Amino acid sequence: MSVDTASIQAKLEGLRNLPTPVRAWRVEEGLDATDDPAVWIWALVEQSDADADTLLHLKWMARDVVRDATGLWTYVLVRGADEVEEAA
Repeated sequence: MSVDTASIQAKLEGLRNLPTPVRAWRVEEGLDATDDPAVWIWALVEQSDADADTLLHLKWMARDVVRDATGLWTYVLVRGADEVEEAA
């Protein structure tokens, strides 16, 4: 399996009208728990207090980008910028 993660990342970074600001995207490929090819997306959002509907909308936007580019199952994880900074 070879996914062009750089191309996917560029498409994610080019998304407009996001429901909440995204500071950074991270894209990785690999096998999921059932050994099927998959793509993992991490979205580092500015507003970790965004409501659940807003975050769900963001996840679906990211999944659409990957599905259109690869057709692979996509796992999207959203983390608040303050969470990541506290962990560092």
